[in-house]
Amino acid sequence: MKTSNQVNKQPKPYDLIRFSLICLLLTLCHSNLTHANTLPDLGAPDLVEYDTETEQNLGRAFTSALHTHYKLLNDLDTNDYIRELGHKLASYTGNNRNYSFYIIDDSSINAFAGPDGVIGIHTGLILACETEDELAAVIAHEISHVTQNHLSRRYEYSSTQGGISTIATLIAAILIGTQDPSAGMAALMGGMGYNLQQQLKNSRQHESEADAIGITLLYNTGYNPHAMGSFFARLSKESQLDTIKVPEILRTHPVSENRLAEAENRAQNLKPNNKAKPQSQLNLIQKRIKLLNNSHTEYKKNHSHSHHENQACYEKTLEHTENHNKAPDCLYTLAYTNSNPIYMSALIQSLIKQDEPISIKNLSNVNKQIALKIELHPDNESLPIYYSRLLRKLNKDIDAKNILINAEQYLLYKYNLYIELSEFFAKKEQKAEAYFNLAKAYLESGNPERSKYFLKQALAAKTNNDQNIEKQITLFKNQNSKLLNNNDKEQE
Repeated sequence: MKTSNQVNKQPKPYDLIRFSLICLLLTLCHSNLTHANTLPDLGAPDLVEYDTETEQNLGRAFTSALHTHYKLLNDLDTNDYIRELGHKLASYTGNNRNYSFYIIDDSSINAFAGPDGVIGIHTGLILACETEDELAAVIAHEISHVTQNHLSRRYEYSSTQGGISTIATLIAAILIGTQDPSAGMAALMGGMGYNLQQQLKNSRQHESEADAIGITLLYNTGYNPHAMGSFFARLSKESQLDTIKVPEILRTHPVSENRLAEAENRAQNLKPNNKAKPQSQLNLIQKRIKLLNNSHTEYKKNHSHSHHENQACYEKTLEHTENHNKAPDCLYTLAYTNSNPIYMSALIQSLIKQDEPISIKNLSNVNKQIALKIELHPDNESLPIYYSRLLRKLNKDIDAKNILINAEQYLLYKYNLYIELSEFFAKKEQKAEAYFNLAKAYLESGNPERSKYFLKQALAAKTNNDQNIEKQITLFKNQNSKLLNNNDKEQE
């Protein structure tokens, strides 16, 4: 049974643009199409936002489009890393958005911000960063586009220039421009007699504003506030020297000397920060991404230059895991003593793949340490999912299932958990449970239509041994009635 739609899909930018644009225009214009004068004031001067429900609907539609049309990186450790970093930065905004962070498996150097705090980071950008400060700077910049209501402010600005068609054209240009700036500008120029210089000025203002707010986020989180200007300056210089091709992030986030000077000046004016800098995991994550992309030559070359003991052990583990060899002894020490859960995750993955049987003594110690790490990091999705796979390898299916079910109440991101549960039940030929978890996964990804379909499949597949499934489905429908019923209304 096919349980995930993330299967070897190449990015389809215009599908995402079309889907997001339709959702945006329907939401904004459905109730106002015949009453243009009653359009909400989303405005630049007083920064009135979309109403909360509208923005959340847009965010879910955007999330669904990402899951449907883009190849999201399905590496649990990398997702955990980016999401922990992103939410740490977002926690200092005091902003009422449902921030969510996704990694696009794309080699281009780019990032984007969508409605309701949906942030996308390309793997190419993660690999391009030389320090974790630089990566944090980009994420902080994108978060600041959200906090400053830049999408809604562009909408408001256009509403002063014309009617509904003008608004539609501008929003289309903005969305297209996030993936293809030249196409976005063509849509902008072709659709309206618009003051191009004023629009470019507005865009530069937004970039400068996102820099300023992002620098404060960096400072508050303990990262280097100078990283904002230095990262964009380095990319710009390298592209001018033909060291690299012009990165997409420089096309979608225009750089000027004035912008860089403003960023540096703002960072200089901040007082020295005595806050402890977060422990960097960037090098470890970059190794994972390179290995996942089969960049073996570059991976081994970098490994030979590693001098940090923890990093060297982690890299050695990645090599052993790929070859199904026994985990190195240093990894046990790291997994047990280091607070970073990525080492315990690596140990579990190594134990799953190794051909040599696990000794009873080692397994007993590992079980205790894993339980402790899960308790210390309840929002980490890699630990329970990989631990469940290890337990299944050891034929402890009931324990494996319970680990996943228990994790549901703690995890913020549950899509992968539900997919894992669905696959678990499918292998057990418990079709009703498998379909039910698929329904939960699709609602988690912003697709209530598919969720309702699999709820029906679950009810149709239930047997006499599935006495509780109907009650579970009823409870699920009641808890999510607004989302599921809204989908019905949209289809009427």
